[in-house]
Amino acid sequence: MKFEQNKWKTRNDIDYNHREFMIQDLKDHYLKPGIKYNEVAKLLGENYNERSGDSIQLQYEIYTDFGTDIDPVETKTFIVNFNSDSVLVNTRIDHSSK
Repeated sequence: MKFEQNKWKTRNDIDYNHREFMIQDLKDHYLKPGIKYNEVAKLLGENYNERSGDSIQLQYEIYTDFGTDIDPVETKTFIVNFNSDSVLVNTRIDHSSK
């Protein structure tokens, strides 16, 4: 699926159910080597970010399943990592389930 900024930023009911399908296009056409933190934050939104030492990380929720509890039983998150100069290093999807 082609990346569309409005769809990326839109939550459908409780999920971002289209984000996962846009990630490959994002990586192929937008998240190129040398892209800076500010450019990515402008493109995808400045969701949750984490700074530790010499790295910066942006995290974007893809999917959260709460099952029948208030604690998530499954999550998927798109992670974008930057170095201390705010340059993209890599991306990954973290998937965890209980």
